[in-house]
Amino acid sequence: MKPWRDLLTEDLEKANVTIAGIALDRNASVGKGAGKAPSRIRKLSGYLPPASKEGVDLTSLKLYDFGNIGHNRTPFSKIEAKAAEILNLHKFSVFFGGDHSCSIPLEMAFYERSIKDGKIPAIIHIDAHPDICDVYDGSKFSHACPNFRAIERGYKSENVALLAVRGFEIQELELFSQHPEIEVIKASQINELGLEAIRHLKDKFDKRFSVYLSFDIDAIDPSFAPGTGTPEAFGITSQMAMQIITFLVENLPVKTMDIMEVSPKLDSNDITSWTALKLLYEVFASLCAKTPKIGGKD
Repeated sequence: MKPWRDLLTEDLEKANVTIAGIALDRNASVGKGAGKAPSRIRKLSGYLPPASKEGVDLTSLKLYDFGNIGHNRTPFSKIEAKAAEILNLHKFSVFFGGDHSCSIPLEMAFYERSIKDGKIPAIIHIDAHPDICDVYDGSKFSHACPNFRAIERGYKSENVALLAVRGFEIQELELFSQHPEIEVIKASQINELGLEAIRHLKDKFDKRFSVYLSFDIDAIDPSFAPGTGTPEAFGITSQMAMQIITFLVENLPVKTMDIMEVSPKLDSNDITSWTALKLLYEVFASLCAKTPKIGGKD
């Protein structure tokens, strides 16, 4: 079975969506193995019919797969440069990690592209953890640091929203006390209110913005998605994650997304890899419903 089946095109001009993997988990602090996720998810995609969970035919969407643009020995500067080339195509771009440090070079490239397009760059980060440490485990490039690095790069702190969070470092709590403009929507709020906890983001991030959506699979409770390096109890369901992600893609100017921290070696029966893949296909369904011009420049 070829990856992506009838969605795949070898003609970049015909593609609505681009895919790229980053087989890198050198900056994970606990369980590793996320570097194997891009290849595993591609293999599983060969078995998945190109249809949504509601039976929507997705074959009008065409995707081009760039393969992996980085691995454990690739400097972030090279990943950023390749990501910039992909983002310059103005197609909806999906990146698979890899640990969450992979978002650092991706978000740097996205920042530059957004500024060139005359848009305000923003990040919506869906994760059990805020990932906004300055230094973690002695490193500024830990998977716990991408949001701090993003703000350091130029993203305004009020344009970073953290969703489904439930595991905090003390340094992060101190940062939030000093910067209340950073929006944190906890998993407990989402579990209680559902989509009502995030609907206001539609008004907050309007057409002036260009949104990078970063999704860590550990946002989902480990009872639904066990194959991840830093599982955190009391999370959201896979159903809720799907509803949040599709709401954001359908209603906000999301141009790029990543899916991080899936670790096949820590998984059981590929449950977590399948979940990531099925979530991606629901994003595809949302893109098909949203506009014929999928993900492009406004």
